[in-house]
Amino acid sequence: MLNKSKSLILFLLATGIALIFAAFQAGDKKQITNKFASQIIDGDKSSCHQTDQGSVIDWHSNLKLKYTDFRASSKGSPGFAVATTSSAFAYSITDRGGEISGSIYVRFYCEKSWWNPDFILDEVLEHEQLHFDICELFGRKLYKEVLELREEGKLNKRTIQRLQSKFEKQYSDYQDLYDKETDHSTKGDEQRKWNKKVKRELADLSDYSDYHSF
Repeated sequence: MLNKSKSLILFLLATGIALIFAAFQAGDKKQITNKFASQIIDGDKSSCHQTDQGSVIDWHSNLKLKYTDFRASSKGSPGFAVATTSSAFAYSITDRGGEISGSIYVRFYCEKSWWNPDFILDEVLEHEQLHFDICELFGRKLYKEVLELREEGKLNKRTIQRLQSKFEKQYSDYQDLYDKETDHSTKGDEQRKWNKKVKRELADLSDYSDYHSF
């Protein structure tokens, strides 16, 4: 009699063979084989945690997105897509008699982010990760100018809101350009260029990565 571990191994092997055979039958080996990979991906523990803003992931250099972090049941926008990332940078402040204190956060919103389970591809996850990294980049830009305003004695609710509005516009344009130039990850050379570009820009602003309080 087979023990449970051997039975499980045989089951997984049989499942993999069946899926790969189906891939050849359908003429789409890569897509269907990646469906088999989803059995492993589904076992990954999500990094999402609950906050008053819902289920989120706070950006961290050592934390990479996984497919289990994309929890939306639908993409929420028209047209074809393989995955959509909902992320944002923002601030919270307290004004105590003109004394301003606060924090900046960069978050991935799990329940608003979606992926198509028919396309479990490393290239897609890499592309979505960089969307989140770009969000971090603009969080650092915001923090840098917040500190400059404080140094000048000009930091208040009105001036920080102006900064937020300015960077939100730049952020939207930057994300659109990223998608356009990489064609949503399908242009591998362009994707690699953007990976290097954003990594370099994050390094240039490394002094502004500790934005959790000011």
